[in-house]
Parts: sequence; C-alpha cells; structure tokens
Amino acid sequence: MAKFGGNEFTGFSVPLVFMDRYFLLEPTDPPLVSVFVLVNGKPEFEVLKNKAVGTSVSDATTTPPGILTVSDKATQRFLYKVRPASETSVAFGKLDGGEITAQITDKKIQVGGFNIQNNTFSGVMAGVVVDATGGVGIGARLPQTVVDLLRAS
Repeated sequence: MAKFGGNEFTGFSVPLVFMDRYFLLEPTDPPLVSVFVLVNGKPEFEVLKNKAVGTSVSDATTTPPGILTVSDKATQRFLYKVRPASETSVAFGKLDGGEITAQITDKKIQVGGFNIQNNTFSGVMAGVVVDATGGVGIGARLPQTVVDLLRAS
C-alpha cells in the first residue's frame, strides 16, 4: 500500500498514466518518481528514481534546477516534464502544443481542473489517466501486461 495526495493505492502504486507511460512514485521524502513505457512489450524506464534515463523511443534530460524533460526520439515532440520535490509536479504536452499540469502533494492529486483526494484505488487500477488531448480519466484499469510486470518486480 502507498499513499499519495491523501489517496490510498493498494496492490499497485500507479497514480498517473500518460500516453502509455506509467508514473510510479515511492513515498519517500521527497517522493522518488520513475516512469516507464512499454517498447515491444518490455518496460523501458525514461525516468528512474528522479534521474533522467531515456529509452529507445525517447530522450530524457535534466535541467540544472532538476526538472526532468522527456521528448519523443523520432519527432522531438515534447511529451512531459517532471519536477520531483515534496510537491511533485508534472506537465504533459498536448497534441495541440499546449500543456496540462498535474501536481501530487501530501493532500491531493490535481490534474487540470480535477482534484482527487481521499480515494482508495485497489488492485489493478491507475489513479488518473491523461490522454494526448488533455482528457482526464479516473480509476482506469491497467493493461494486463503492465499488471504482470508490476507483479514480477
């Protein structure tokens, strides 16, 4: 079990999903953020414990203030940026070129205009799913491939 933003995750700690990228948080101080994407059915980490890694499909960099930025390797399109801190913030790139922001604090998870607090997510669900247009869903099921990977680790 893990708690993020007053929300309880039992079974798996996947508070955010964006464009088939799975954001995992370890509840330390500050939280450790890891992000993986499935490439040919295998996980590749773009961010691992607050460090930019990159994958075969993405480039990841870190700015001097510690902001992690990830872009698509083929198109150079901005995908997302993460500012790990006691209040982790994420900005997702939308298809129209805009951004949608998310913030995870000790009180809530806020994505765009949605505030999610004091919920329980049990088992194979993600807390919040953001799509490339900025649409937001809550409590979506994780694909079986991801569930199998998380159970194996």
